[in-house]
Amino acid sequence: MSSVLLPALLVLLSAALRSFIINKNSTLSIIGDIGLGLPVDLTFAALSIIIYSNALSTEWVNYHPELIVSVLVAAIFQLGAIYRPCKEYRDEGENGKSAGLWLINIITTFAVFSFIALEVVK
Repeated sequence: MSSVLLPALLVLLSAALRSFIINKNSTLSIIGDIGLGLPVDLTFAALSIIIYSNALSTEWVNYHPELIVSVLVAAIFQLGAIYRPCKEYRDEGENGKSAGLWLINIITTFAVFSFIALEVVK
């Protein structure tokens, strides 16, 4: 379980620090930006778990390259097809559409992490 938690916590810390240092908006706006990008950040954390092949169970070692590509494609899809429009809707004040896309992003991240934690990691 620590092989799943540590990369996720490091990604969260990195995203929070980056946002608080770079962003000049209000604190609540910065926290909103962190929350908006959190699902994508966590999917990239899942990618780092998959890349570290020692964490894989013996059944999944043979599928290591396919797992890397699959999680990378999921992260790229989330970033381009879900996160970007979600942020644009939020910037335009269309919070309902933004919240819907954010929910889809969370579901995608949950599916990736569930698969990795329950099936792939030792």
